[in-house]
Amino acid sequence: MQQRLIAFLSDIGSHDEAHALCKGVMYSIAPTANIVDITHAVTPFDVREGALFLADVPDSFPESTVICAYVYPETGTDTSTVVVRNQKGQYLVGPNNGLLSFALEASPAVEAYEVTSSDVMNTPVTPTWYGKDIVAACAAHLAADTNIGAVGPQIELDRIVRLPYTRPTSEEGVIRGEIVRIDRNFGNVWTNVPSELLTGRPQQGQRIKIELGGAGGTILELPFCSTFGEVEKTEPLLYLSSRGKLALGLNQGNFLEKWPVAPGDSVTVHLP
Repeated sequence: MQQRLIAFLSDIGSHDEAHALCKGVMYSIAPTANIVDITHAVTPFDVREGALFLADVPDSFPESTVICAYVYPETGTDTSTVVVRNQKGQYLVGPNNGLLSFALEASPAVEAYEVTSSDVMNTPVTPTWYGKDIVAACAAHLAADTNIGAVGPQIELDRIVRLPYTRPTSEEGVIRGEIVRIDRNFGNVWTNVPSELLTGRPQQGQRIKIELGGAGGTILELPFCSTFGEVEKTEPLLYLSSRGKLALGLNQGNFLEKWPVAPGDSVTVHLP
């Protein structure tokens, strides 16, 4: 039987052998599975950043995928590992610390299980590395067609820990949202304001007033563009990111270096 694809995210980096050892465990259990690295560059211990990196994964990967994710600062404690099946039919395996929050916004949970069975673990389990011995091993067993019910007891969906999330609002031409992510390679700033809230306006090239960080923060008027080349080199702009959300950037420059902001900062957009 064709084994499932495994999409793998962690905060362990790629500077040493750690992520390869996780893959070695997975291949030992599911030797014909394909493993795709989402990223291993999540800021260490930053569960929220990891959750944001997972947000678009369910939409982009096929229904047969096992999403294996760990940012697990609580490894070895009573924070459990869980398996969630979403509406798309994918399995999500990770610590129950909020890491799966935004992926489950993309495709809601249908059922959930706590991983307690040693049959789906790499034993003996290392308390300081549940990510390898429980999360990665369990994901591989699911990819090898182990029944989800074999991982441990089913739990209520409300036991899945969710991170707080501020949904964007729109009222009388004013959109309020927040910065959710920094595109590190280019210094672009991504917000959670979706394109639907901008439908019909602004027009391309129109200058928009935007406030970053609330009272006492930064106020800018930026052109709304479809791509970076519509402004001069190092000039700022507003645009829709590849994920369909409002973003701020510099053409061939780093927005963050000029106007430092951080995920969680508020964003207020005044539509013309």
